[in-house]
Amino acid sequence: MPEKSNSFTSIAIFPEIKHGFNPFDLAYWQNSTKFSSLISHPAELNNFSEQIGKKRDFPFRTEISTILFEQYNSIKLTDRVKTNIERLKSSDSFTVICAHQPCLMGGPLYWIYKIATTIKLCQNLELQFPNKHFVPVYYCGAEDHDFEEINHFQIFNQKIEWKTIPGHAVGQLDAKELSHVIETLQKMFSNSEQAKLFLNKNIEWINQTDNYVDYYRHFVNELFGSYGLLFFNPDNKSAKKLFLPIIKKELLEQFIYSNAKKSIPVIEKLGYHTQVNPRELNLFYHHADGRKRMVFESGIYKLIDAANQWTQEEILTELESNPERFSPNVLLRPLFQEYLFPNLAFVGGGGEIAYWLELKACFDDVNIPYPLLFRRYSAIYFESSILQKISKTSFTELDFLDPITQLESKFVKNQNNTHVLQPEDFKAITNLLEKIKTDSNQLDQSTKTSIEAEIHKIIKSLEHIENKHLKAIKNKLEQEILQIHKIKDNLFPNQSLQERIQNFLPYYFKHGPAYINYLIQMYEPGLNKLYLVQEATV
Repeated sequence: MPEKSNSFTSIAIFPEIKHGFNPFDLAYWQNSTKFSSLISHPAELNNFSEQIGKKRDFPFRTEISTILFEQYNSIKLTDRVKTNIERLKSSDSFTVICAHQPCLMGGPLYWIYKIATTIKLCQNLELQFPNKHFVPVYYCGAEDHDFEEINHFQIFNQKIEWKTIPGHAVGQLDAKELSHVIETLQKMFSNSEQAKLFLNKNIEWINQTDNYVDYYRHFVNELFGSYGLLFFNPDNKSAKKLFLPIIKKELLEQFIYSNAKKSIPVIEKLGYHTQVNPRELNLFYHHADGRKRMVFESGIYKLIDAANQWTQEEILTELESNPERFSPNVLLRPLFQEYLFPNLAFVGGGGEIAYWLELKACFDDVNIPYPLLFRRYSAIYFESSILQKISKTSFTELDFLDPITQLESKFVKNQNNTHVLQPEDFKAITNLLEKIKTDSNQLDQSTKTSIEAEIHKIIKSLEHIENKHLKAIKNKLEQEILQIHKIKDNLFPNQSLQERIQNFLPYYFKHGPAYINYLIQMYEPGLNKLYLVQEATV
C-alpha cells in the first residue's frame, strides 16, 4: 500500500539493474541469505534477539556515554538526545549505527536516506522489544582526509563547492571558510522563509565553532536531534585509548589483511569483485602535515612519504602516549565502531555493505560480535512540478524508470496520425518473406541460396526504413521528446541515480521538518524495495 501524508505519497517497487543499481548491491539487498558464509545472520528483524544477547554485557557503556556528553558540551541537547546518551549506560539499551563522511550540506540524497533508515529501524525495534531501548547513531567520518569527496554538493544542476587546502582530517578544517557557501545558498533561496531560518542558524554555528566537525554536529542535530540521533566523532583521544588493544594487534600482527583476504575467493566464487583490497597495515597517522598512511617494511613502521619512522618498540610507545594520532582506515574502522558501541546493526549503502562482507573473519579474530547488515533504503523523489509534466505525457511515473531510448520509441509509436511502421506490420512482412524462403526449398539449391540472400537484404532494408521513419517522427515531435528528456534527467541526473547526485535542501526548504519526518516514517524495515516519493500536486 502507498504511504501517504498531506504533502507526500510513496509507493515501493522492486529495484532492478535498469534503475541504476549494480548486481552486487542488488544481490545482497534482495537476498542477504546468499551471503550467509560472509555474515553472522541475514538482515531480518527476527534475528535481533540473538544480537541483543551478544551485546548485553558490552563493557564500555559508561565510557561511551561520557565521551558523547563531552562531544555535545557546546550544544543545547534535545531531550531525546540527552536521554539516549544517558540510556547507553543501561544494559537494556543498544544502538543501530550508520556511518558517512561529513559531506558538505549532507552531500547527495542517500545521506539523508541512510539516517532515516537508521532512525526508523530503531523505532520499529522499540515496538518489537518494548522493555529495551534502541539508539540511532551517526558515526561521522571526520577523520577522512579525502577533501574532494566531501567539499561539494549539487542543487539545480549547479555544483556548490568549498575551497580550502586539503590534506588534514576533514573534521579538523576551519569552519569559518564555509561562509561563502552559505551566502550562495542565501541568494539561491532568497524567497524561502525556511531557507532563511536554517541558513541563519548555519551562520551562527560557523561563528560558534572552531572546526568543521563541531559545525557539522550542529547541522546534524538541527535536522535529527528531535529523533534522538546521536552524532559521534571518532577523532577522539578517549575513544582511541579504548581501542588501543585492537590498534596494537593490527600493528603487530596485521590481522585485518590476513583475515580479510580469506573472504576474497568466497566473494569471487559468488560472481562479484572485492570492493576494497586490504592493505598489509590498515592504519593512518595524524601528522603535523596531514593524515598519512602507515606502512610496515623490513621491521620498520613508517609513513608512506617516509616523514616519520619507528621501530616496534618506538611505535608501541607512541601508541601508548598518543593513541589519538592513530586512525583506522576503511577496513579497520568498522571494528572501531563495533568495539565502542553496544551495536546490533549497521545501516549502509551497497558499497559499504560490499566491504563489510570482507570482514567477518576479522571480527571473529578479536571476538567482536559482527552486526546485522541492513542495506539503507533507496528512493526517487518526484517533485510536484515533475508530476505535472508527467501528467501531460502518455506515461506514468513508473514508465520513467525505463531507459530513455525505450521511452522515446514508445512515445513515437503511441502517436496518432503519424503513420509509424508498427511492429506488427514489420512482423507481417517478415512472416511473408519467411514463407517465400520456405517455399524456395522446393527449388534448386542455387536459386534457393540466391532467394535467401535477397530476403536477408530486404529484412535489413526494412529495419533501416523503420529506423529512418522513427528518426523523422522524432524530429517532428522534438519538443515533446525534449520534455521527456527533461523529466528523465530530473529523476536520473547524468544518467545516474538521483540519490547519488542531488542534495536534499530544496525539498527541505520547501516542506521543512515534515519532509524529514516523511522520509523516516515511510520506510518499512524488511521491505527491500525502491521508494518512489511523490509531492502532493495542487
